[in-house]
Amino acid sequence: MESLAILVTFMLLAEVLFALAVIIFAILARFRGRFRRTALVLIVLLSIETAWALWTLPAFGFPSLVAFVLSAGIFWWPQKRSTTGRRS
Repeated sequence: MESLAILVTFMLLAEVLFALAVIIFAILARFRGRFRRTALVLIVLLSIETAWALWTLPAFGFPSLVAFVLSAGIFWWPQKRSTTGRRS
């Protein structure tokens, strides 16, 4: 039973690290304008992993669901337009 607990712990750790990487790439795509395609692919992979984790066990899928909503929000939230360059 201890080996099963270790396996589940490592699965949860891998899920959290992957979610953190997706959030970092979404931030880079949003604020630096780099890695947009990489961030998009990682968000899609995270959504697939989130669906699988929620289907398997909802408690196992909640961390990836939070990361998915956060990274998608960072990636697709509309940016404010700069008003310093325009004059009416």
